[in-house]
Order: sequence, then structure tokens, then C-alpha cells
Amino acid sequence: MNVALLIVDMQNGCRKQTQCKLEFDQAVQYINEISGYFRQKDYPVFIIKDIKVGGPETSEFEYVDDLITKDTDIVIYKEQCNAFWETNLDCILKEREIDCVIISGFAAEYCIVFTYNGAVERGYNTFLLQNGIAGFDADEIKKIQLLRPVISYKAIEYFL
Repeated sequence: MNVALLIVDMQNGCRKQTQCKLEFDQAVQYINEISGYFRQKDYPVFIIKDIKVGGPETSEFEYVDDLITKDTDIVIYKEQCNAFWETNLDCILKEREIDCVIISGFAAEYCIVFTYNGAVERGYNTFLLQNGIAGFDADEIKKIQLLRPVISYKAIEYFL
């Protein structure tokens, strides 16, 4: 199994928009743990940034301060909720022979669900990162994780 981690929209502007700041910050912590593990094992980490959050010249467009990124991460810019739509994400994943993606980030109700669906439609084994999803409503985040395959840190450690 060739797997990649997708970190979606963990940007200052996104954090500013949500009322669930505690959940957002907790998701960042969990994402940092998993992304560190992925990098240590030489699995790719994709950072997906929403161009509509404020544009490259604004502080809203930047990653939240607590998110750990590395120069080896692959950055994808998107304009739609689905990170696969009108981006080169699918091409890069196929070039690297990735067949499984783990999705984390913001917003569960929009970009996470749409990116999840985009991955499934393209034939990837697709999971949401347990505790690595943020959104606008804590109850909706829970519902979304109940309705889709979720993978934990321990399971990732075991399989990789």
C-alpha cells in the first residue's frame, strides 16, 4: 500500500472563520503527530491551501502558526472545495503510485467531505484522520466521522 497524508486548509483565515477554535487547535496537534510520522517513514505529505481564503499576500492565507510543515511537503493550491477539482493533486498521486489517502484538516462540512468524495471517485482507498478534522460545528464533525472510514494514529503506525 502506498499512502499519502492530505492536510486541507489549515490556514489562519480558516481558523478565524470557525467558532470551534478548540477543536481546530486540537486537530492541528493530531495532524502534527501524524505528519511527523509520515515524514519519518518517507511517505508524502500534501498541504492543500485554499486560494479564496485571502490570497497569497495575506496573513489569512498562511498556515496556522502551530502547524508543522517541511520543505519536502507538496503544496497544492485549490479554488474549489474538492482538492482534486481543477488541481494537479490526482496526477501527482498517480505519478507516485499512491493508492490510499488519509484526509485531515478543515472544514469537515465542506472541503473535507468534498475532497473525500473526490478521492473515492478516483479510486483511492480513502480514510479520514481520527481527531484530525476541524469544522464549523462540533456535532457535524462527529457525524461526518461516523459516516466515513476513520483511521487512528495507532492503526496508521501498525499498517505503515
